[in-house]
Amino acid sequence: METKRKHTVVMKNPGYTNNKERKNNYLKEHLEWIKRQLDYASFSTEYKVRFDVKKGEIYEIDWGVNVNAEFSNRHFGVVLRDSNEYNPLVLVCPLKTNKTGAHPESDIDLGLIKELYSEHKTLAIINQIRSVDKMRIYSQNAISDNDIPEDKIPVLEEKKVNLIIDAYLNYIYGLSI
Repeated sequence: METKRKHTVVMKNPGYTNNKERKNNYLKEHLEWIKRQLDYASFSTEYKVRFDVKKGEIYEIDWGVNVNAEFSNRHFGVVLRDSNEYNPLVLVCPLKTNKTGAHPESDIDLGLIKELYSEHKTLAIINQIRSVDKMRIYSQNAISDNDIPEDKIPVLEEKKVNLIIDAYLNYIYGLSI
C-alpha cells in the first residue's frame, strides 16, 4: 500500500520577504555564486586540479549557495578520507563555530581547535557531509584574521575524525549518537 506524505509550507514571518535590503543581498549572493560557477567551469576546461589531501586535514571550502538550511558559502571542512592527486573529489564534513549551541541530532562537538583561531568550540555538521571537487578548496585562508601558513595545514586528531565518521554512520542508520 502506498502512503502519501503531506507537505506543509508555513509562512513564519510575512514581512520577511518584503525586506528590500535582504532581497538585494540574497540576489547579490546568488549572482556572485553564478560567477564563481562560471569561473570553475572555465578553469576546468583548461586545467586539472591535482593534489593529495589526507584524512583529518582542514581546509576552507566554497560550499556554494544552496537552499535554505543547506550549508553554504565559505566555511572550514575536514577531510574524512584520503584523496590522491588523480581523484578530483574529496569527502568532507563542514565545520562551524559553536556560538549558539549544537543540534543534538547532527552536530558533533569537537572542542576548541586552536589552529582555526576561534574563541568558540567547533562543531562538525554530520548531516551535511558530502563530496566536493578539489576546485572548491581555497589555497589561502580568509575566514579568520590570522592567516594559516600554507605549509601548515591544520589537521584534526584521528580520534576526532573517527568520532565524526562513527556519528555519521550512526546517523544514517538511524541510531542515536
